Amino acid sequence: MKLKRAKLLVAIAVGSLLTGSLVAAAPSQAASSRGYRNVATCAKPKVRGIASCFALRRQTVIGGRAVGFGLSSRAASAQVNGNAGFGATALRKAYGIRALGLRGNVIAIVDATHSATAFDDVAEYRKTFGLPKMTDCSSTGASQLRLPRGNNPCFVQLNQNGQASRGTVTGDSGWAQETALDLEMASAACPKCSLLLVEGFTASFEDLSAAVAMAASFEGVRSISNSYGGSDVAGDRFWQYSAAAANGIAVTASSGDFGFGVEAPASFDGVVAVGGTSLVISPNGSWQNETAWAGSGSGCSKLNPKPIWQFGFDASCIGKSTADVAAVADPATGVSVYFDGGWYVFGGTSASAPLIAGLYALKNDFGQSAGEFTALHADKLHDVTSGSNASTAAAIRACKFAVWCNSGLGFDGPTGLGTPNSTGAF
Repeated sequence: MKLKRAKLLVAIAVGSLLTGSLVAAAPSQAASSRGYRNVATCAKPKVRGIASCFALRRQTVIGGRAVGFGLSSRAASAQVNGNAGFGATALRKAYGIRALGLRGNVIAIVDATHSATAFDDVAEYRKTFGLPKMTDCSSTGASQLRLPRGNNPCFVQLNQNGQASRGTVTGDSGWAQETALDLEMASAACPKCSLLLVEGFTASFEDLSAAVAMAASFEGVRSISNSYGGSDVAGDRFWQYSAAAANGIAVTASSGDFGFGVEAPASFDGVVAVGGTSLVISPNGSWQNETAWAGSGSGCSKLNPKPIWQFGFDASCIGKSTADVAAVADPATGVSVYFDGGWYVFGGTSASAPLIAGLYALKNDFGQSAGEFTALHADKLHDVTSGSNASTAAAIRACKFAVWCNSGLGFDGPTGLGTPNSTGAF
């Protein structure tokens, strides 16, 4: 079932959107918890082996009542700036991203079920923010598992078996919203990169890991984004993630939206785990400050080994620490997303993982290990030094070491080594 649609914005807000100036005011000041509530588009799995997407849609609340899922005209008239979310132009300015990437550099997005609106959604987003036009290459690019010849960046949509995924019916609205968020954040980070969407038949780790393997086999893939997670499991059961990373592909995964606690596949040793922040910009749109988002997942895996790039920090954890890096994820300072005919504001570490994957694909100069490269160039990140994700008594008791759940100088669990400060760390 489609979401109840709302008009994009009143005329003045539309003008702001088209110029990329929706966030002239600091979003964290504009979006208080009293004015919004966050809706998880996917249900949290109740059993091991099943993943949930981490997309959070910001729902407007006026007078104590929810007034719809989208950006309504009434709400938009009072928003104009910060409340409409960070668009592509604003995100790029906030994080100092200037490079555009190359058509031959492919960002793979792995999600579950099928989105029938995926190409239309990302095409509208790119058109709105003046990003390079994208061509739907699904039919011509599927059989050879490579991009066809052409000039525009390509969009290719496959299922986990490598077949063109062209169904006209969306399988799951929640995952389809996740797909739109992922494709659009990757586009913002690397506008000229091509996009490969690989859809697992279900949200099981078996199907999603098969989709990862398919993504890794597609020629030109530089990064694979996974904006989902479930209970921590041993990564050697799902070797496809580490195998892709070992072949020189940057594999990113969301650290989770539930605060302190370990999620897989972010906990796998070959994966770059991406946490979340609240982002504040200056009046001219430049980066001003970030704090750890309370929902950002973090922790110490008891099931997966520490990757080589983490041996220089977090000695308190003998396994994989999450997160490695971070980016904006707080829905209160969320991002603009076009989905199925309407504009919405989203957050969650589902926003940060594809953004980081896009940065890795920009130049593809991170060598054989994306995680190791970033760790060696941590001085080129914004170090996030405040905020915590241990918001409950149970989380505080479980967080045995402050570094696992409180931001501070250098590495910390909620934000890892920091957030993008231009592209030098990627």
